[in-house]
Amino acid sequence: MATQKQIDANRRNALRSTGPKTQAGKAISARNALTHGLRARTALLTGEDKDAFLRVFKAFRKEYRPIGRFQEALVEQMIVAYWKPSRLNRIETHVYRDKSVDDTFFSDLRKFYLHRDHEPDSDPEPPKPKPTLDELLARAFMRDNSGYNTFSRLSYYEMRLERSFLRAHYELQRLKSSP
Repeated sequence: MATQKQIDANRRNALRSTGPKTQAGKAISARNALTHGLRARTALLTGEDKDAFLRVFKAFRKEYRPIGRFQEALVEQMIVAYWKPSRLNRIETHVYRDKSVDDTFFSDLRKFYLHRDHEPDSDPEPPKPKPTLDELLARAFMRDNSGYNTFSRLSYYEMRLERSFLRAHYELQRLKSSP
């Protein structure tokens, strides 16, 4: 438990803290806690295809034609629950790739085939390209889950998003069919 002296010092320090001033700084600060983007409040992350998201958004609004705020909220929930699994699939691809590269079986197999004749590898490894957004999200997801049951956690998020989509869809259909 903090002492009164520590509490007072914390309050004095808080008065000097100004935080970001510009809109850009505030936007960056708002993403400080972002890890893998599966629990993100915003549907679209920086670096994702905005045009593709807008096409999905327009298609859902055209198909479901929401009336009123509640129906609009349900359609938006469906859009997010539809969009995030594509992110999840991209993360899963990179998690699998990363885990298979780290697996000693694959590295031993690679060494065996490269050094089969006990000759040094004449082809030096090319420099690694800058990681993509999906690779960074996959690394963040693995770090967030400490590498433990990573695929189970991905499956958990997939089921959550599926349930969210189906619940919103069911509720929207119920509202539209009631007089």
